[in-house]
Amino acid sequence: MVEIAAATFAHVQISPGAPSGFFTLLQVIQVEGHGADDVVATLVDQVLQKGYRVVIASPDKDFKQLISGDVQIVMPVPELGRWSFYTLKHCIAQYNCDPCSELSLRCILGDDVDGVPGLQHLAPAFGRKTAIKLLKKHGSLENLLNAAAVRTVGKQYAQDALKKHADYLPYIILLSVAGDVNVVLQEELLVEGNSCNDSVAWSDFFK
Repeated sequence: MVEIAAATFAHVQISPGAPSGFFTLLQVIQVEGHGADDVVATLVDQVLQKGYRVVIASPDKDFKQLISGDVQIVMPVPELGRWSFYTLKHCIAQYNCDPCSELSLRCILGDDVDGVPGLQHLAPAFGRKTAIKLLKKHGSLENLLNAAAVRTVGKQYAQDALKKHADYLPYIILLSVAGDVNVVLQEELLVEGNSCNDSVAWSDFFK
């Protein structure tokens, strides 16, 4: 199993008590002009093509859209002093939809962290239950908006909201991670490292 750490300071900021030198043990990959999420998405795809499984360690929930049978996410829970794993099974159980639909769900419900207002703020009755039901039927926000443009897709309040606020589709681009960065994974990064001191390192990490 391969873990990829891209260049981001978020990991450091949430763990001010991390022992000095901890993060120097991680490989850092930086690509000028690209965010860490897009770099990671690109490398994840390359790792999967080589037949490996992937674990992404990050507090960034945007990575959840990459979850699959071979990709897991481990996210820190600072207030509990632990990390939480998200597998495809966990993701479906929590959101009642697959990772790709979860991205559309966030566009509908809104995401304050990423600056996405969401349809729910404009049509309060258009809540999570309604959104999930429509996404399960149509698969994505794009398909849902296209369907709403030519026929009634749900109750009138949902139909009105989708037709009136169809311009919310571009927010999908804002929330999506792009796996098209010009970076090539180095083979030496796939060599299994010495993990005998992992338990000690993580123990120090949470002190």
